[in-house]
Amino acid sequence: MKQEIMEVVDYLQNPGRYLLAGARGPRGVLLMGPPGTGKTLLARAVAGEARVPFYAVTGSSFVELFVGLGASRVRELFAEARRSAPSIIFIDEIDAIGARRTIAGVGGHDEREQTLNQLLAEMDGFAGDSSVVVLANTNRPEALDPALLRPGRFDREIHVPLPTLADRTRILAVHTRGKRLGLDVDLSVVARATPGFSGADLANLVNEAALRAARGDRAEIRAADFDDARDRLVLGRRDESIALLPEERERVAVHESGHALVAALSPTADPVSKITILPSGMALGATHQIPEDERRLYTEQHLHDSLAVRLGGRAAELLVFGEASTGAASDLVGATQLAVRMVREYGLSPELGPVAYPPDLSDRPYAEATQRIVDREVARFVRLAEQYALDLLSTHRDALHDLVERLLAEETLDGHVVYDIAGPSGPTVHTAASASYKRTS
Repeated sequence: MKQEIMEVVDYLQNPGRYLLAGARGPRGVLLMGPPGTGKTLLARAVAGEARVPFYAVTGSSFVELFVGLGASRVRELFAEARRSAPSIIFIDEIDAIGARRTIAGVGGHDEREQTLNQLLAEMDGFAGDSSVVVLANTNRPEALDPALLRPGRFDREIHVPLPTLADRTRILAVHTRGKRLGLDVDLSVVARATPGFSGADLANLVNEAALRAARGDRAEIRAADFDDARDRLVLGRRDESIALLPEERERVAVHESGHALVAALSPTADPVSKITILPSGMALGATHQIPEDERRLYTEQHLHDSLAVRLGGRAAELLVFGEASTGAASDLVGATQLAVRMVREYGLSPELGPVAYPPDLSDRPYAEATQRIVDREVARFVRLAEQYALDLLSTHRDALHDLVERLLAEETLDGHVVYDIAGPSGPTVHTAASASYKRTS
């Protein structure tokens, strides 16, 4: 990604080198990716590195109530950029004017359609001109008009992804620069605990940790501050006014202990880092798992174990109290969604076979009989995972009881406590049971 951006800058600075090889520079570069990944920051970096005139505008600034004003602004912008060519035009959130057109215009807005048509003509119309490079960003590329994305207009589409583990560590180092960190703070550990966080999320995490340190009249940010900041961002603010009834508190402890114990006894599950029964946001308790490495490929066993971990809380309630509760609602949603993907997208159902039906298809490309197979297989996967979690917790009933008692006494436990209680013999027993569970699945 960085290399492709640097090539655009190099072309503007040294166009002769590319002309000798008969290469034509890009007319437009589109930065795509989730919100908060740094697309606008990259454009700022280009502005600083290019040493050419840089014109930055927002897509919404072209759209006005008065007819023809948006198209006029596009013409004036490109005329000014050509007078100082070579130059760069940066359009922030281009989907505000580049949305897909319909027969009745862009969403029925004629002014926006005229603005888009003018932009199309300026980028690659009758009078072609490659002295101006258009740099734009969006987090909704599917909403853009196809005519805008064709070669000759936006020649390059650069995907700006969410940061990897190594990237998150470096981003945290940037945002903690100038702040006093405690000796117990390891940024690589913080990065491991934040999978799926964007650069903006990480900046917010550091700020929340600093706010917590300030509330404690401390100038030093500790590891506990980062933990609490992550809990607040993921689960919501901890509301100390919520007081659980004694039976509710015990049920939450049983539920979270079930999640943690099933995860600790699963060889392919992500390690347990923390378990708590303190309410935060909509959650009455939480079990945190931190992946050891950045996964890009998930095995069938890992997916089945993930299903069992999601249903471990409900299984523990069934085992201890003889009935389930509404506390497993979100677990059931997550388990069902994962099972649907396993059956429909990953081809892991023996009955359906190695076929895939992606969810982005507008029309269902299979018959009603196939849908019945999908529903039956999804239900079977979820039931088997719950039964497996029940069997596993029944085998380790004493460990479950000890973990619940410890959690009720301390409210929050580190992951190593869970593994100490699970004991060294747990994974060995689990491996044989897991093989049987996988064969059944």
